[in-house]
Amino acid sequence: MESRDILVDVKYSHISHSPEIVLPENSCDCHHHIFDRRYPYAADDTRNLPDATVNDYNQFKKWLGHSRHILVQPSSYGTDNRCLTDALRAFGTHARGEAVVNDAVSDAELDALQLAGVTGVRFNLGAGNATTPEMLLPVAQRVAERGWHVQVHATADQLWQLRSTLLQVPGNLVIDHYFRLPQPEPMAHPVWKLAWELIDKGQCWVKLSALYHQSQRDDVSDMAALVTGFLRDATERVLWGSDWPHPNLISANKNMPDDALILSKIYHWAHNDQVRHKLFVENPAELYRFN
Repeated sequence: MESRDILVDVKYSHISHSPEIVLPENSCDCHHHIFDRRYPYAADDTRNLPDATVNDYNQFKKWLGHSRHILVQPSSYGTDNRCLTDALRAFGTHARGEAVVNDAVSDAELDALQLAGVTGVRFNLGAGNATTPEMLLPVAQRVAERGWHVQVHATADQLWQLRSTLLQVPGNLVIDHYFRLPQPEPMAHPVWKLAWELIDKGQCWVKLSALYHQSQRDDVSDMAALVTGFLRDATERVLWGSDWPHPNLISANKNMPDDALILSKIYHWAHNDQVRHKLFVENPAELYRFN
């Protein structure tokens, strides 16, 4: 497949080459964030992350070659979703959102989020204090009635502690970053079995995003067996996400990832065009209601 020339500088991505793949039409990046300092960060925010704006992301997606994308509320904003909803309006019909709400959220607030393009809520149990595990089931019940999903970001150990709760979540459940299964033996962690318990219920989706969270190699090649396992045996429930602008790496003052390389790895690990179409187009269209 032919590469596209880089026409613009790509912010928050290490560029070693042009993307070497061409994604299917209507491909979707299922995990990215927007940071805009015009909107104040939560009082408990300690990262003080720089701007990563709508315009910046538009350049990024032009470079990688996808058209649809899912804007995920970062912990920096707590439950103040104004940056998220304004960005969704700017992006238009090619974008959907995952908001952060607590168990005190009103129906009117949920209505407004839905109107802006939100189709799910996120529980980030690794950062911020906006939500707690105790809120998960009450909120999940509320949003399931709207056809929304609940997304959970937590370490593998935290997910294992939440096993009984996760198995009770009504409606669709999304687990961030491949269950954060740790290297060098991800399948040895008990959460590997929990992942299949949840997936086999038919309502759990796994994001193949931010491979650098657990990878011990710059080229993320040590993630091949884990990612290939999900792609092969959970083809109907896999999603890809860039995690742009990589806020954890920014706050830790680490180098930016080679997004084109990581995407190319996932693309080739998917083996054939049928699996790729599921991963990049069909599965996101179903979950995020692009149809």
